[in-house]
Amino acid sequence: MEKWRINANVVSLIVNSKGKQLSRQQRLALYEDISTHPPAFYFIGREMICDLVDWHIKNKRPWPFPTMIIDELQSFKSHATRRFKAVKSIMPFVQRFIGLTGTPIPNGLMDLWAEIYLMDQGKRLGKNITAYRSSFFYPKRVINNITVEWGIKSGADTDIYNRISDIVISIKNPSIKLPAITYNDIKCHMTPDETQAYKMLLKTNVLDVLAEDGKQVAVEASNAAVLSAKLRQMASGTLYTDEQHNYAVIHKHKLEQLYHIITNTNSPILIAYHFKSDEIEIKKYLESQNITVTKFDGSPEMIHAWNRGEIPVLLLQPQSCGHGLNLQEGGHTIVWYTVPVSLELYIQLNGRLYRQGQKYPVMIHHLITQNTIDTRLLKNLENKDRSEKALIDAVAASLSDID
Repeated sequence: MEKWRINANVVSLIVNSKGKQLSRQQRLALYEDISTHPPAFYFIGREMICDLVDWHIKNKRPWPFPTMIIDELQSFKSHATRRFKAVKSIMPFVQRFIGLTGTPIPNGLMDLWAEIYLMDQGKRLGKNITAYRSSFFYPKRVINNITVEWGIKSGADTDIYNRISDIVISIKNPSIKLPAITYNDIKCHMTPDETQAYKMLLKTNVLDVLAEDGKQVAVEASNAAVLSAKLRQMASGTLYTDEQHNYAVIHKHKLEQLYHIITNTNSPILIAYHFKSDEIEIKKYLESQNITVTKFDGSPEMIHAWNRGEIPVLLLQPQSCGHGLNLQEGGHTIVWYTVPVSLELYIQLNGRLYRQGQKYPVMIHHLITQNTIDTRLLKNLENKDRSEKALIDAVAASLSDID
């Protein structure tokens, strides 16, 4: 609001005037004050929206906000979450709804129903998720009479685009010119013994490894989801040996490639990791090479320091910082140490650097361990991204098209 000099009354339901988190009592006092407060922009986090709705229902207060704006609308994509159900319950009392997102369908068109429902209460895509599925999808994979994967019917994607075209728009501003962005896959190769160990876990769901204390430990993947996570760990160089996240080091090939990137890049670098073991090993290895590594803590002070170019290597977990941050002034290189599963997190984190205000070409490195799950995960991201772009292109317009 300050940057764009918007002269408006603003009330935060998250922090006080000094930026400190409000206490529960302070927040309840603000809830009480809403009905008599002069018109204002009220800000609240998505994790708090259930509390705000519940308070109004419990105290039999009418919903006071005629306009509702949700940033990062894709975070309401699941019809089963409490936040979706809370917002759904008050939508009949909202006169104007605006949803903003750059990743509307991070896992495919199935994600779209809940977002559109909040706009039109089911007029375009069906009154419930079951109606949406039966109209546009078919069971693609069924296990024990339960559909675990849905496929989209022929021509249904175009039908969906047409149905929502009057209320959904992707705006391109031709006056905004961003520098080039390059995606670079860096291949890492395990030794024959390491590859054999990886294949053993893949085939049998069990692998004997040396724990940190030097003892032999049998690591077991109890189901497909656990196996997938452990294969991702191995591809990045470690493997958890127990539920306390003690781990064994399998290889250091990604660490070596990471060091090569850092020593051949003359600007600050963001490193995106997923597992705690990745964080520990990256920090340990780079600091042994006299490279200072800073772990992102989300504080305004650290964001400002990064944007001033004072942090040469910033280590971060995308789930903790993927949305809403402006980091484009501090650097233009990202290294994905762990290949992500979520397209949303991938796009959002890349967008922290590749956004308006970036002055330099952006480089996105992927560290890919050959003949592992890394390759499939990267291809899955590419396929999801094509689906996302198809929707965005279908509802695209330039600013000149809009009155």
